Amino acid sequence: MPEPPDLTNHTAQLNGIKQHWVSAGQGPPVHLRHGFPETWYGWRKQIPVPAERFTVIAPDLRGYGDTDKPAAGYDKRTMANDVVALMDHLGHERIALVGHDRGARVGTRFAKDHRERVDRFVAMDNIPTRVIAETYDVHLARMGYWFFTFLGVPDLPEALIAGREETWLTHFYRSWSYDPEMLSPETRTPTGSSTAPS
Repeated sequence: MPEPPDLTNHTAQLNGIKQHWVSAGQGPPVHLRHGFPETWYGWRKQIPVPAERFTVIAPDLRGYGDTDKPAAGYDKRTMANDVVALMDHLGHERIALVGHDRGARVGTRFAKDHRERVDRFVAMDNIPTRVIAETYDVHLARMGYWFFTFLGVPDLPEALIAGREETWLTHFYRSWSYDPEMLSPETRTPTGSSTAPS
């Protein structure tokens, strides 16, 4: 396994929100988009390999981590435009984009709306939203999709989760993980990253 690269944190006001991302490496751009309930930190163990040959850009999606959390704009077209705004800011005409879960949904919309900006696209661990909507029932809700509906209720999730974020997130990390004990206290908080202006 390669040594972890030096990660640099950046922020900039893009597409009407403050976007946060980390970067590492040099070369053609590879953008990584995380899923729910993650942040860029979910890519920390994958970043070293592509950073040996590429410029790796791993942002926090709109509503996650250190990126702004506006009341609206969570449709995938707006979030795909967040990708475009970040690309333009960084001078990336075309990118390889890797999306996991929610990041794959954003990436799919980006690839449909901005084909000329896509060099390559990888969608991982994603059931298309249309398929979920067409097959959603009580059984699927019990299996794990219940939070889709819960998080769609205005203001209620924030009121119930505030102050209990660790309990909320730990539920998903432990119940969805191959190794539920993988999150030691040392790995829960990003460390070792430098901060630089965007």
